[in-house]
Amino acid sequence: MSLTAAAWPVDYSVVVPVFQGQDTLRLLVEHLQAFFVEGGYSYEVVFVHDGGQAAAWEVIVQLRQELGSAKVKAIRLSRNFGQHNALLCGFHHANGRFIVTLDEDLQHSPADIGRLIERQAEGNFDVVYGCYAARQHASWRNFTSALLRQMLRVGIPELHPDYSAFRLLKTPIARHCLAMRNSYTFLDGYLTWVTNNVTSVPVTHQARLSGPSTYTVSRLVRHSINIFVTFSELPVRLLSYASLLVFTLTTVYSVYILLRKLLYNDLLPGFASLIIAIGFGVGLLLLGMGILGEYIHRINLKTTRRPDYIEAETLE
Repeated sequence: MSLTAAAWPVDYSVVVPVFQGQDTLRLLVEHLQAFFVEGGYSYEVVFVHDGGQAAAWEVIVQLRQELGSAKVKAIRLSRNFGQHNALLCGFHHANGRFIVTLDEDLQHSPADIGRLIERQAEGNFDVVYGCYAARQHASWRNFTSALLRQMLRVGIPELHPDYSAFRLLKTPIARHCLAMRNSYTFLDGYLTWVTNNVTSVPVTHQARLSGPSTYTVSRLVRHSINIFVTFSELPVRLLSYASLLVFTLTTVYSVYILLRKLLYNDLLPGFASLIIAIGFGVGLLLLGMGILGEYIHRINLKTTRRPDYIEAETLE
């Protein structure tokens, strides 16, 4: 059921997935308070503790006690389900007309939420991404992130080129993502299926205030592979095209060998039958693999029904 603008309990729900933010959460909340109070907006903060440091959960509980249940919701997941699954959990508990997602480490400046709000109002957009002129990550991560983005532009052309973890979404749009069940959760991939009314606005990207990033090279590689296997048709489509090409070439060559054998009979004994058997057989085998890959791709999109997250403790 949709709600009118006046029927939403608050204007904005800020959903923050938490893993090791015990050193930055309190400062993050102070910055959020300063922005929303000064702007005259009602808001709530939804913290989703994604199986990380116990100290971070203790800070979340303290903030809830200090600010009250109307301002802070706290959900602790049973284990680490990943950032995007944690965001889906936050969407389920959000009561704002709009949802803002940002990281725990203050690399996304709460003051820049105003830019997202202004951009959304300009065109009544469903999703607004904050894009960065310069990213304050380590050089290896900047390189791998840039490489992944180039790959995704080819593999998932519908994906907005400026996608980021700093987003403003209409809550009904975010709720549509809750009904999706894939073998891997990629929130921005979900959003490409829900709407194309998407834009972006430049924001600042600040250096981490505490601790190293939890994203390692191996995690980024796994993340990239999972996105391609789940959301992109490019790998299986390349296999299908390659299989069809090899099948066509081997079939043409086999026909050529057969005709030459029948017309000129200048080939070594057994050569024609060997080439036809190997060439046509390999081509047919690869074509079958391509067709099978197409079916497996569709089965993968439809059959996975495991939960995206499990809540161990909910305070709201």
